[in-house]
Amino acid sequence: MSLQKKTLHRYRQFFPNETLREVSARTGIQITRVFRLFNGKTMKVGELEAFESAVSLKIAENPSFARLTEVLDEASAVLTNEELSKVADYISRKVLSRTYSRLYIRSQIENAIIA
Repeated sequence: MSLQKKTLHRYRQFFPNETLREVSARTGIQITRVFRLFNGKTMKVGELEAFESAVSLKIAENPSFARLTEVLDEASAVLTNEELSKVADYISRKVLSRTYSRLYIRSQIENAIIA
């Protein structure tokens, strides 16, 4: 996956229901350009920075994330490669578990609506 796609995907994770107009207001990028970017037009560096800045500001609202970042930075300097691998595996399992549980709940809700 390209850096542009990752950035847009990450942005949508934090702001899933924003309209193009809201994305434009938050990033400072013209609405027509936002439309083009979400439809595959190549991003300029300044546009990439605008999306990353919006995500960073959203992340900064959560003090737990700041703490996690600090602990991970410290761990990368102190722990062995094997220990870091175990930490990364644990976090990956937690993320997958949460993702699958959300998908399961969503499918149950959809099935209940259809029935």
